[in-house]
Amino acid sequence: MTSIAFLLFIVSAIIVKHLFFWHPMDVSHLYRDGPLMMGHRGSPRVAPENTILSFQRALDAGLGAVEVDVLCTKDGEVVCSHNHDLERETDGSGYINESDFSELRGINAGIKFPNLGVTPIPTLAELISALPPNSIFNIEIKSIKLLDLHAVQKVVSLIRKHKLQGRVMISSFNPLVIGRVKMIDHTIPTAYLWSDENVPSILTKPRFINVVHPDILHPTAHLMNENVISFAKRKRLRLNVWTVNNLPAMDWLMALGVDGLISDFPTLMLETSGKMPSASA
Repeated sequence: MTSIAFLLFIVSAIIVKHLFFWHPMDVSHLYRDGPLMMGHRGSPRVAPENTILSFQRALDAGLGAVEVDVLCTKDGEVVCSHNHDLERETDGSGYINESDFSELRGINAGIKFPNLGVTPIPTLAELISALPPNSIFNIEIKSIKLLDLHAVQKVVSLIRKHKLQGRVMISSFNPLVIGRVKMIDHTIPTAYLWSDENVPSILTKPRFINVVHPDILHPTAHLMNENVISFAKRKRLRLNVWTVNNLPAMDWLMALGVDGLISDFPTLMLETSGKMPSASA
């Protein structure tokens, strides 16, 4: 065998191993109390989304886990927000990534809930400190561009600082975010978000998971089918589905056999969580 042929053989073997002989991390500790019911941006129907009040309301309703979106400000502060722009949910203007955190401090994120008064945009650190020490966090890192990865190190550092290991996962639509988390700290579970909105179809195929290597899958509800369930079982991947806001959809997903739900309605999830089977059982 020539040196070139040998090199090609080694490269091929590495690719095959990467694509087909991998296993996700055991994340059963996140499901120790049964199906994982997560408040989507907290409880956004009763309080401003991604604010401390919203997350507290979700936990007050009986949930043990929350989903929070995070972005980085211009000066590198990790803040809780789904939108890059400020106009949709606040009385501010401009973009979070173009603003220093000090500029965001006076902004009201509660304009849709005027009866609650001024509600600030919290930092991720403030949120972690404000919630009970047994709360589970699904931290979704938002990316403006594919190579927008600068928030990853900061989020991982906050997880370490606040000792969240064992009750956290990092999720993202961006496969490079998933890879970057694993490079920095392979002990932190990762969840890959699926949606067919403005995403190349290959990224929503189960086979693409063999490239990304997440520990958990987060598909949008209308991408769910028996093929996804079958793939998840073969790979021993947990399935948490978003954003599920009605009981018929929850019942349908229960029949398929998912591991968790992400919803704007905490009480609806609690109605179904006691009878939900596990996809990984």
